[in-house]
Amino acid sequence: MYKEIFIKNFSTLGRSIENSLQSAYNNTLLDRAFEDSLRLNPLFTINMQHEALKIICKKFLNINCLHNWLTPYKELLFERESTVGIVMAGNLPLVGFHDFLVTMASGSRAQIKLSGKDRLLPALFEMLCEINPYWRARVAFTEHLPENIDLLIATGGEEASKFFKSEYDEIPKIVRSSRSSIAILKGDETIDELRRLSDDIFLYYGMGCRSVSTLLVPFGYTFELLIEAFKNKENAITSEDYLSAYRYQKALAAMNKSGYSDGGFYILREHSSFPPPMGVLNVLTYRNVDQINEFIDSNKLHLQCVVNRKFNNSNIEFGEAQYPSLDEYADGVNSLEFLLNNI
Repeated sequence: MYKEIFIKNFSTLGRSIENSLQSAYNNTLLDRAFEDSLRLNPLFTINMQHEALKIICKKFLNINCLHNWLTPYKELLFERESTVGIVMAGNLPLVGFHDFLVTMASGSRAQIKLSGKDRLLPALFEMLCEINPYWRARVAFTEHLPENIDLLIATGGEEASKFFKSEYDEIPKIVRSSRSSIAILKGDETIDELRRLSDDIFLYYGMGCRSVSTLLVPFGYTFELLIEAFKNKENAITSEDYLSAYRYQKALAAMNKSGYSDGGFYILREHSSFPPPMGVLNVLTYRNVDQINEFIDSNKLHLQCVVNRKFNNSNIEFGEAQYPSLDEYADGVNSLEFLLNNI
């Protein structure tokens, strides 16, 4: 019964969001959340927020996706009195929505510490409670770290991760630190494939753990076609904060006489840091598969996605990095099974 109510309510939420985005009806609550998020973080442009919601509706809140995701766990899904603390990151709009969804699916209560710049999740939660008031008693938002919780899911930087592990040492937990993503090119990609790759790189201004920030290219690779393909994103880059970062990195590279190529709104720079700063796309060359494997092995704790046609019998296709499905769990850890096994 719980599973059916969850799927019905959350899929209805998805349809309500889609109607709002399509202007089928005015949603003052959501519109205000968009404006507040942009005011608090100029990198959260309205278009970026809309895109995040479209992806959530398509990949997370679709009724068929929800059914397929939860069917293997149907005997384990029922209302519980356990409380899951969720500490959410703030690098992307609604970056912690999957953790919220997993916790609700498990039947647990949630105590959520939002990023200070997150206004979207409370708005979506109000929409959910309008669909079914039952959920209001199941979720609490807090400005402080969660207290008196049974489990924890937390995301932050390296220092924050160490703190969470120490602060909550006696309870089961998932603690995530910063990660980034790479793409492996062979040199024979089509312009269409490279345009899809530009979505993996520039959507969300490269701020997400699933954002491709480093390209592994074969020795002797020429960038003319790639630069041409990426021009399709130039008009979508509207944040002055991002453009200021790009101009700063370009000036810094020129001043230091570092080798770089200017894409007009990003620079390609060889052997930058991993991950590189905003506005920089890191380029590493390889001569054989062993060198690719060596890079992946040495950075496996900091890698989220490896985008390519086919590598090591698995891959994320070009253009798919920012569109994870419900069962693509951050850091490869099944958070739903974690909750169900530890409650």
